[in-house]
Amino acid sequence: MSQPAPDQHILQFSTGFDVFLRSRVLPLIQAETVPAVFEPVAYSLTAGGKRLRPFLVYLSAGMPESGPVADPVLFAGAAIECLHTYSLIHDDLPAMDNAALRRGRPSCHRAYSEWAAILAGDALNTLAFELLARGCPESHLGDLVRVLARGGGLAGMIAGQALDLTFEKQSKASVGDSPGGILDEIHNRKTAALIAAACEMGAVLQDRPRTAFAAYGQTLGLLFQVADDLLDVVGDETALGKKTGADAAAGKLTYPGVYGIDRTRARMAELCAQAEQLALALDIDPESRRVFASLPAFVAERAK
Repeated sequence: MSQPAPDQHILQFSTGFDVFLRSRVLPLIQAETVPAVFEPVAYSLTAGGKRLRPFLVYLSAGMPESGPVADPVLFAGAAIECLHTYSLIHDDLPAMDNAALRRGRPSCHRAYSEWAAILAGDALNTLAFELLARGCPESHLGDLVRVLARGGGLAGMIAGQALDLTFEKQSKASVGDSPGGILDEIHNRKTAALIAAACEMGAVLQDRPRTAFAAYGQTLGLLFQVADDLLDVVGDETALGKKTGADAAAGKLTYPGVYGIDRTRARMAELCAQAEQLALALDIDPESRRVFASLPAFVAERAK
């Protein structure tokens, strides 16, 4: 019997996860805030997307053979998806990437207003930690908060975004003779840190050794960003749900811009092999380990 591919596992999980968002998270938000905040939050949180980060929480906690996904896994997954969604809303703002489209429809500030988008992002950022407090065991709460705050905060995603914008707003001369090293630092912080946090959060929930899961997530996250940079050059706008070529037009530091397309593909192959090896060493059930090992190729070959 053939085994399900990663995209089938992700689709199955994301279908149930989206039901959880709509049936339990959105009502909570709506009951506690005002329409001017709820509407842009709901617009952004239900816009689709790959749900990779909550899936990695689920996978790292060990996929159940049958039955529903445990509430702590869903709440932790929702927490990291809220934080990720807030980052996308703020990323798209005119002061940052000034993107008109996100996930195939107008970005939040285009659909509503800049102030609404800023507040929606702020709300999702803080909601992430409220969801952890509401749905996760107290025995794990401190570690979960620390992992998520580090991955999405000043040492992780925020630092990476600051470096990204610093380079974009200044001249290429400011990078010096080692753009590749700076590029790796940007994306290890901006993208990979939160993906590593997702893997680590699932491990925390099951009291698994966290370092190995974080190392896998960091490598997978960097691979994800290299693939994303390549898609911005060779991808299809309809599949991506956003304009291609925007990074180069903005003067951003990207892997194809630094290394060229062929060397970018070679870098992806290296990261793919590294992530696969890290997956095979994870202390987890065989089926989850198999999915972990097949995810790097799925990420490298994705069309969106």
